Amino acid sequence: MILVTGGTGFVGSYILYELSKNNSSIKSTFRKEKNIKKTREFFKIMDTSYPKLFNKIIWEKADLTDVYSLDEIYKGIDRIYHCAAFVSFAKRHKNLLMKTNVEGTANIVNLAIKYKIKKLLFISSIASIGVENYDDLVNEDQDWNNKINHTDYALSKYKSELEVWRGTQEGVPAVIVNPGFIIGSHFWSRSSGVLFKQIFKGLKFYPTGKVGAVSVDDVAKASIKLMNSKILNERFILVSKNLYYKELLDLISKVLNKTKPKIPLTKSILYIFYFIDNFLSFLKIKKSFMSIPLISTFLSCQEFDGNKIKKFIDFEYENIEGKIKEIGEGFLIK
Repeated sequence: MILVTGGTGFVGSYILYELSKNNSSIKSTFRKEKNIKKTREFFKIMDTSYPKLFNKIIWEKADLTDVYSLDEIYKGIDRIYHCAAFVSFAKRHKNLLMKTNVEGTANIVNLAIKYKIKKLLFISSIASIGVENYDDLVNEDQDWNNKINHTDYALSKYKSELEVWRGTQEGVPAVIVNPGFIIGSHFWSRSSGVLFKQIFKGLKFYPTGKVGAVSVDDVAKASIKLMNSKILNERFILVSKNLYYKELLDLISKVLNKTKPKIPLTKSILYIFYFIDNFLSFLKIKKSFMSIPLISTFLSCQEFDGNKIKKFIDFEYENIEGKIKEIGEGFLIK
């Protein structure tokens, strides 16, 4: 039986859908009942036979930071897709990021060791690679750079990966995937869905850096192919195309028939926002969001090499431009 943590999340829901099309026995963790309803609606949109597919899933309520709530779930499990994570770039969420992502992954790994899980696939992020403005294309061999400031989210994913690698040393084979910015449809209040909503309402500003983009379908399909392969103890960057934020936003604006953002978020503008954000936080008018590492992320023109996976399995990325068009058209009729 397969366990998917975070099955009500963006990537987790797509992985559950792909797995349900096979004759797989599946368990999935969730935290709130209302999120299961959202995943059910996603299945309904994706497939007319959704009740049959959705009902293959056994739902288990669990908190990844509560090892006792997880222990019972592991019985009968032999493979795990660990998708659950907390995503935030707000510096006030540092402790929550470390507890959910790092401690939660440590618990997943410890129980995988205890129950002798055959294989673990971890959905990480290119943020965990930890580089900024490296001269060459970044690949999987790049080391984490301790000399630069990282966002707390990046640090939490890096430390989570260390827990997974620890597990491989204690008998649990694993594969890690490092997706770039994931674009996909149906989840309009998460990830790229928020971006489509913002552009539809009217977005004036754009970061001047670059982003490595990949479709959520590619992340799900690559993950399942890697799980079903004999590949062990490797990690794979999943990036279909590197492009400037401006290019990405313009593509979305075009398909939504909205005005393209015209004001660049230069370094000086971002620092002005940073000081205003911190001042308002000091006055307790709003909670802080901006940080120096986040500014560096918006300005970085780093590119990522997503080709390693093609050398290990039969896999080709979707065309990003075509995918954005498809998502945008779906957004307009939702």
